[in-house]
Amino acid sequence: MKKKSFIVAALLGSVLILFLFIWNEQREQSRKLLPPEEQTITIYGETLPTQPDVMLAIDPASQTVLSHLYEGLYRFSKNGSIEPALVEKLERSEDGTVYTFTLKESVTTKGNAITAQTFVDHFRKLVDDETNSPFSFLLADVKAAKEIGLGQEEPESLGVKAIDDQTLELTLIRPMEGFEQVLAMPAFLPQSSVKPWEELETNGPFKMGTIGDTKVSLHKNETYREAEKVTLETITIKNEPNLTEPKGMQPVPYDFDVSSVDEEVMLVKDSPRSGVFYLKPNVEKAPFNDMAFRQALALTLERSAIEDSLARAEQPTERLLVIDQKDTVAQLEGDADQLFESVKKRLKKDEIEIELLSFVDDEARQISTNLKKNLEQLDGLTVKVLELPLGEKVRKEVSGDYVFSLSGWQPDYPMLSAYLTQFETNDVLNSSRYASESYDKLMNQARATDRLEERNEILRKAEAQLLEEAVVMPIYQAGRSYLIEKSYDEIGYPVIGPSYVLTFLKKYEN
Repeated sequence: MKKKSFIVAALLGSVLILFLFIWNEQREQSRKLLPPEEQTITIYGETLPTQPDVMLAIDPASQTVLSHLYEGLYRFSKNGSIEPALVEKLERSEDGTVYTFTLKESVTTKGNAITAQTFVDHFRKLVDDETNSPFSFLLADVKAAKEIGLGQEEPESLGVKAIDDQTLELTLIRPMEGFEQVLAMPAFLPQSSVKPWEELETNGPFKMGTIGDTKVSLHKNETYREAEKVTLETITIKNEPNLTEPKGMQPVPYDFDVSSVDEEVMLVKDSPRSGVFYLKPNVEKAPFNDMAFRQALALTLERSAIEDSLARAEQPTERLLVIDQKDTVAQLEGDADQLFESVKKRLKKDEIEIELLSFVDDEARQISTNLKKNLEQLDGLTVKVLELPLGEKVRKEVSGDYVFSLSGWQPDYPMLSAYLTQFETNDVLNSSRYASESYDKLMNQARATDRLEERNEILRKAEAQLLEEAVVMPIYQAGRSYLIEKSYDEIGYPVIGPSYVLTFLKKYEN
């Protein structure tokens, strides 16, 4: 009898799920698209782009606009994931070092073809010392890229060539499954020449309209290879916020109360980002050169203490690899009070005072204040917060002139290694001054591993070592919230790269 009841319940559940699926599908089909002249969106309160050069654009605003003006080998989809764009087919050689891309046809706003040679020229320019691109390191695994960067080879020796107009070949120095994901980043967009914004020759879903001190406009590009799939006609970006009228789209300010939002008209979208904020000790300086001291702080850390200080899309995390879908293998164990007492005993001190380096910002001030209270639960610990302008703070970190810092990291490419290389012994960005043969060995082992999942398992072990030794103490993952008019649908929110993707956006009647 019980078995029969279970079967009946299961069948009813299946019918209900099917009904809801059909109802939702019919509801979506019943929504009426607005006519082309009304397929527009205005984004308020957004930073305007400043750098039209894809190889030099480091600010999110410029990267986001450029990602709508150009289309490269790969792109960010409407669900935020990476998908092929101009790549029709990808083949890897048996040894995994040679990537052969068959390209789709694409032309610019002036009717010029984007060919395999376009990408060859672009890649060569990216690694050229004269370009001075902060993204040249993204090609470090391509044949001869490092030698070109050191001035030992000419850009023409880079391991990239055009077999014909539609066939691009890329040769790596080692097999690396998943390398193609890097090519979605804005630095690889096929920009044949750098000009002022309004003169750019582009091949993406949109073309440049006008740019001024307060707003930017983009318009649908009719020469785009998939122009028939682009519904949106105009994008307007304004730097002035508009929180009084429920329309368009805009980032939610840090201190804005979303309970005032008209839920019938607007929705709030929380979008996680790849950035992670953490406490970073200088492990060369006392008392942070004592692992037990660092571990005592890490074990005392209560992320819930700073939760109320975070913007709504920011989430507390114990991970450094915040884009990883698997659980960490780290398990920092121990008693914080006992560890701290052992440190005081070794140092022959009853009290220990440390300085926490922070920056001038309302959110950072609240977070550092709460962290100070949290860490001072250790009997005898005093935390003094030093606030500095961001530029000055960064200079102190880079020079190693600090002991403890509220810091953060925004990766430049969608791989787990992007979070970890900065802790290698000889890495130029290693402001923690961490040096570990076992850690370096793990990182080198990961580089020598072709299979992506096997490589990620090794990188998780490297993360675990950093967490267990309290070389880094993660606090929260970055995120951004947007107010969006409910009539809009199919906006993409990548975790890394452009802030949003409007290529697939459609506007319906309310």
